Amino acid sequence: MGSMHFDRPIIILSAPRSGSTLLFETLKNGKDICTIGDESHAVIEHIAKFSTVYRGFESNALTADDVDAENAALLKQRFSDRLIDRHGRAINNSKQDSVRFLEKTPKNALRVGFLNKIFPDALFVYLVRDPRANIASIIDAWISQKFRTYPNLPGFNGKWSLLLPPNWQSMQGKRLEQIASFQWQSANNHILDELEKIDPSRWMMVNYQELLDNPATTVNSILNFTGLAADKVMTESLQQGLPLSQYTLSAPDKNKWHKKAAVLANVIAEGEDTLQRINTVLQGHGQPILANNIDEALITATQKAQSLPSVTADNANTTVKSVSRNSPCPCGSGQRYKNCHGKLN
Repeated sequence: MGSMHFDRPIIILSAPRSGSTLLFETLKNGKDICTIGDESHAVIEHIAKFSTVYRGFESNALTADDVDAENAALLKQRFSDRLIDRHGRAINNSKQDSVRFLEKTPKNALRVGFLNKIFPDALFVYLVRDPRANIASIIDAWISQKFRTYPNLPGFNGKWSLLLPPNWQSMQGKRLEQIASFQWQSANNHILDELEKIDPSRWMMVNYQELLDNPATTVNSILNFTGLAADKVMTESLQQGLPLSQYTLSAPDKNKWHKKAAVLANVIAEGEDTLQRINTVLQGHGQPILANNIDEALITATQKAQSLPSVTADNANTTVKSVSRNSPCPCGSGQRYKNCHGKLN
């Protein structure tokens, strides 16, 4: 059966731990929205040409140059085969030939040009979050060990979590807060670089705190941008309040990052240029800007807290050849390499 026609797919872009799951789970209640139900890691990366593992762990980045007609068609087919509506029912290709597809995967921060080539009429919703809270949440994700994307990353003893940006090798031996800051900067800079090449009418920016404080207004602005309307189901879901996302580690609190003030103070200045780029766009979109100041009293109060660990490299080898066929696949699937990404060989 052929693949669906994807009419103006809606692609959420963000750094990891920016609230994109919350936004995704809110928008998927839209009447005409369909999704694959979750993130697209395996859908994309089990195509050999697009596989981070098969490409030797260079990074999760994919560009327009990585797209060819055969693999683009294969990816669309893989998405088509998994489409469900807001009630979890499979989309019947024989009864519906066009869909409004909603996609959210944090690695897409490094794949904007790639997705734009595959879906040239896609609409992008760029979600940003206070860097203090965002970097603190990335740190928490690493510590929780629930977000390990590469538990056997060759050349890295730290069991890598979340997205793998280009030049990740420079983080060998760095402190955890440095890696978290690096991931936040890399994701946002890649998004900004690529969106600058796309017609401004095809993307919008959303402030995560505005989503929390004014969910109905924020969601309606997104629906207006995407050409969708809020029906009774969507309206009632917003009246009930935003749900806790499935990847929430603890209850939302915009001051949660305060506990890590001293740790964050070590790295927050590194992202100043990135923050300025974000705030320039936020202002242009009429959104409140983000802050990165940390009160000295907070820093002093948290200086005695236990320092975060360094993440060190075990060797300099970063090629897939160092993974034996019977060892766990570095992608984190839980399968042996020979039964997972090893099949791509």
